[in-house]
Amino acid sequence: MLKRLDNIGIAVRNARTSLAFYIEKLGFEGEVTDGEGSARLGDVALYIFESKSDATGDTRTESYYANPRGLDHLAFEVDDIDAAGAELESRGIAFLGATVGEPGQFRYRGFHDPDGNMVYIIQK
Repeated sequence: MLKRLDNIGIAVRNARTSLAFYIEKLGFEGEVTDGEGSARLGDVALYIFESKSDATGDTRTESYYANPRGLDHLAFEVDDIDAAGAELESRGIAFLGATVGEPGQFRYRGFHDPDGNMVYIIQK
């Protein structure tokens, strides 16, 4: 039957911009190319491709129950959310707000990728 999740596909406006974001800012492995490509972090692979549709979706927010149907967010676990947040900010990531949660508990902090998809760093 099913063995593993092979990849997560994300339709974007500009594959070069999105691949550069995931590779250069978030530390994924891959190659920045035009049109389409993949970026890998551990066992997670993102297949990023340019959408030919002119339709636009609503930008997603941290209030995910109010977001439209579809891929809602990507969440990446980190060992130290404060250190990871500072590192990402130094790479140009603009967080939507402060870290949610108290030290020693589940904590998260979110930002958008170039197409408005929500991305979180989490600490368990």
